[in-house]
Amino acid sequence: MPKNPTPTNWNPNFDNRPTSDVPRIRFSERFSSSYLEKRKRILEIGCGTGSYTRLIDRDGCLGLDIDINVIKIAKKYCKNSEFIVASALNLPFKREVFDLICIWGVFEEIPAGTEKQIVLEVQRTLMRNAVFLLSAYNDHFVSKILDPAHIFRGVRHYNLQRFLNLFGEGGLIVSEFSVRGGLNTLIANFLFYFYKHILKRKEGSLKSFFDIRSADELNSDEDGIVYIFMAGYKRQ
Repeated sequence: MPKNPTPTNWNPNFDNRPTSDVPRIRFSERFSSSYLEKRKRILEIGCGTGSYTRLIDRDGCLGLDIDINVIKIAKKYCKNSEFIVASALNLPFKREVFDLICIWGVFEEIPAGTEKQIVLEVQRTLMRNAVFLLSAYNDHFVSKILDPAHIFRGVRHYNLQRFLNLFGEGGLIVSEFSVRGGLNTLIANFLFYFYKHILKRKEGSLKSFFDIRSADELNSDEDGIVYIFMAGYKRQ
């Protein structure tokens, strides 16, 4: 049975600003760009320090996270968005409030077995014909053995079919999906943790080199093994 991952340790010296330049975050912005058009009420679940929110910062954008520390950081950098401390398992909103909800790299961190509950909460708060976007770590042997978060914290990886099934069970229609990123992306991810936890530095020439190569992989049309990206609509 899947176990809950070890919680991320809050480090005010390193978690003090959005990481908007991380290749995965940049690709999330690209993946969502066409869906954001004409959307007026946007909710990002698990916004963290506002890494993605900062890239789309606008009126009508709401970031939600369970950690008040990261919300305080996000507020400093995202001047046009609003933020709330709450749980994805019990969204504090009425039915059919948002016309777009996104969850980037959060399913891996939630309590094991609560994926369907979150999707149902998303479905409940989405307006009819509204959009749901997500990303998650892909369940691939190589992506897991090279993921420090999986090895040391037990962060989960998912197979694509799991989310295809969840969309259907939650009354959502899949419109697009893709698995992105290869070896360069895995190395970039490894270096992110290595620089943060071992070198105690945020940046470095080697990390920058593989971030660029990771961005090229994510933006290519080639099939990958690292991240799942999905988009869908609420049934009318």
